[in-house]
Amino acid sequence: MGQILRWWIAGLVVAATFAVTTWAGGAYVLPLVMKSSSDRWVIAAGVGVAIAALAGLWGQSWATRESSPASAPPSKPSDATGNRTISAHGNIIGIASTGDNTTNTQHK
Repeated sequence: MGQILRWWIAGLVVAATFAVTTWAGGAYVLPLVMKSSSDRWVIAAGVGVAIAALAGLWGQSWATRESSPASAPPSKPSDATGNRTISAHGNIIGIASTGDNTTNTQHK
């Protein structure tokens, strides 16, 4: 699925979330608590905006996520050999450990 289509779907989900939340709150939930119709719809719209903002956060993360790992190139097997040897593809920035809790042995 393309990223543009994901953004469209995310936008539709946000709009639908706002509409359904506002309608349900203003028509069914808040009449049980409030008598004033105008106040009821203002509060329902505020709750709808808050819930739609949460849906927007989800939509942004969903629309911008990377493609599935199945399309990633296969990794080659490790070619590291020897005692206390580690292998990494790319640069190691920071500390790399074998996990055997021995002291640091730096070669000069």
